[in-house]
Amino acid sequence: MLNIDELFEEKRASVPSLVKGKWYRVQWTPDLSAGERLNLGVAFVPVDGKPYIQTIEEFGRLRCLFDESAEFHARLACRVAELMVESEPNPEMWNTPQLRIAEGGFAQGESTIEIVDRLMADVVPLGVPQRSRAEQHKPTNQKRAYKQVNDALSFRLGRKYREHVPENPKVPTEIGINLFLPFRRSQGSEAATLVSADFTKPEKIKGELYIGQRDITMATRQKEFERGAMFILRPGGHMKREVMQAAEEEVREFSRYLQSLGIPYYLGKDTEELTDIIKDWCVSEAA
Repeated sequence: MLNIDELFEEKRASVPSLVKGKWYRVQWTPDLSAGERLNLGVAFVPVDGKPYIQTIEEFGRLRCLFDESAEFHARLACRVAELMVESEPNPEMWNTPQLRIAEGGFAQGESTIEIVDRLMADVVPLGVPQRSRAEQHKPTNQKRAYKQVNDALSFRLGRKYREHVPENPKVPTEIGINLFLPFRRSQGSEAATLVSADFTKPEKIKGELYIGQRDITMATRQKEFERGAMFILRPGGHMKREVMQAAEEEVREFSRYLQSLGIPYYLGKDTEELTDIIKDWCVSEAA
């Protein structure tokens, strides 16, 4: 016999709950005497979860308003804002003379990323590329990729989530370098890092890949972990064909280098595919 109440309960259970919290404007005052405030980004603090901040990556419009030196100071302001939000849990402490992270109000959405992306488009016009959106490739950096994968894994791993994804993804070393090792398996004896190669500049891709390899090598050489692995987000998005080919070649070349070192690596075309690969790696046994 068909039970309507059970059907409705199953339907409600299958619909993901909305993420809710407060959002903040990241405002920068280039000239204290003028007092003008420019929105450089958006921060969001979910009811359950850690603060997340996104700042502009395109500075063309800022250079038009001021000069070339403004970009350097704006990049520095963005970095300071990110460090404040990520290291200080109290929003009342998120201010300096030239930086103001002001509460914007309540927000909700399907995910933290979706909320911040929507607010960035609405309140941070400086971040809009001078070219049309369709022509502009927006890279998925390591921080953004980790946030998307981490949120998805919290659902897919269920009760085993914290067994495989530590709350703090960084592991300190004796020489003062923090290794980015966000994933575990085999009762914590194996660690893995996440690297994004979703950039248009080959030197940027190479730099990100080498940092990931450094983290795995240091983790295993210092005997902190028995084995290590790398998860790599491949280039994608709105890249020109020749740019995409050059970016993919960098990844292929580095993959051969990892093979020569005996470091396992896994490639994903997007964060969704990479999440599936990471989940399977976490719950599987080492070969």
